[in-house]
Amino acid sequence: MESLSFYENQFIKADSLISDGNIAEGKELLEEILAQYPDFGKAHNHLGWIYYNKLSNYDRGIYHYKLAMKFEPKYPAPYINYTYLLIDIGRYAEAKGHIRDTMQNLENFDYSTYNSELGRMAEYENEYTAAYNYYKLAKKSALNPNFIDNMNANMKRVKDKMSIFEKLKLKLN
Repeated sequence: MESLSFYENQFIKADSLISDGNIAEGKELLEEILAQYPDFGKAHNHLGWIYYNKLSNYDRGIYHYKLAMKFEPKYPAPYINYTYLLIDIGRYAEAKGHIRDTMQNLENFDYSTYNSELGRMAEYENEYTAAYNYYKLAKKSALNPNFIDNMNANMKRVKDKMSIFEKLKLKLN
């Protein structure tokens, strides 16, 4: 059996292949890694991403994200990727619970990204004041200028959707 270091290097190659658009080759390499090391959480995260984003196989994406979180509990990527998936398939209650649990348990929790996702869910649910406030919170803790610009655009879009009464409440708060 080859060493874990070899498979870590293989993982880096798979990540590079995926970044370069060679999804099929990257997927094969990830599957080879998991055949030897089924508890390699980062490989599960990347497979989850492929199943979710490239193959629209949400059940397999969920399966791999959950394994990634189980085997690499301090690795932040599967937590946010799982959040994106849950929101995209409309499982908002589950996504909110996942975010709450992640906030309590993940050391390097990205408040900006998760508040943005809470805002996205609130907007989908036509809760425009809540969405505006989440986007505002996301902006407040952000450092990336492009992300801040996106939050400004989100806040403007949501404000445009608000009734006159909702807009007045914002001004009063």
